[in-house]
Amino acid sequence: MPAPSDRWKKLETAFGGVQLRAMERAVALAAGVKPGVTPCGVAYVSRPHRRGVPLVAIHGFGGDKETWLMMAAMIPRARGVALIDLPGHGRSADIPESQATIRHHAEAVLRVLDRSGIDRALVCGNSMGGGVALRLAASWPDRVAGLVLVASVGRDVHDGGARDWATVDNNPLIPRPEDIERFMELVLERPPPVGKAVIRYVITQRASRAESLNKLFRGFIFNGGEDGVPGELRSIQHQTLIIHGEQDRIISKTVAEDLVAALPHSELVVMRGVGHAPQLEAPRTTARLIERFAQRLDRA
Repeated sequence: MPAPSDRWKKLETAFGGVQLRAMERAVALAAGVKPGVTPCGVAYVSRPHRRGVPLVAIHGFGGDKETWLMMAAMIPRARGVALIDLPGHGRSADIPESQATIRHHAEAVLRVLDRSGIDRALVCGNSMGGGVALRLAASWPDRVAGLVLVASVGRDVHDGGARDWATVDNNPLIPRPEDIERFMELVLERPPPVGKAVIRYVITQRASRAESLNKLFRGFIFNGGEDGVPGELRSIQHQTLIIHGEQDRIISKTVAEDLVAALPHSELVVMRGVGHAPQLEAPRTTARLIERFAQRLDRA
């Protein structure tokens, strides 16, 4: 029979799932987004753009579009928004390891843009999603109006120490059930305003997908060059806002400093007291930074 503490954790996790589904419905309503899916099985939520440059948000490895929902609800409703589940993530269709590349993810984003009637967008990416945003800007510059890189991977991600994470036991981004508390502390400096039960449920679900996530990680990390995050960034002429948490324990602040040095038209904002997910930990501040940047693009 499970120990009382184990039974309590299971009960808390189940309650967190109920809370999360109710919260997602409420926040989606507040953000004014409706679900959609492309013919190739890429799930997204979006709202029409009435004024300014529309915002497209791309989550990080192992995440989903819901990581942006709370922040999207704080972006003015007149600005169009599309939040995407990358292939193999969230409610999108699964893919083989050979297709889990940055380029393939970028092509999936393009299909959502086409489906949503968006010609050019402010592309916002968190962590691995930042690498997808950089690939879009490098390979399809006409579809990108500007970039926001939130705790983004760097241009050397395919050659760095993350290659050593490509097994379930070694990857800090794929928690084991017994490591859920440690994973919470690793990723989040400031708990999001959603309650511990919801966070436990999300991370428990992530732990249950360990084998699938490891496949997706190998596809991401071992495919560089034209299939990966671009290593040469000087050709990217888009205005770029780089946001990084001072307490990010997944990606060092030095990566953000290298990006701002490599991208010709970029600026860096460091958020104190924030870890690897500013859009979750400080959604209001992150939304304010992104909206101010978007308004500059509108005027330009």
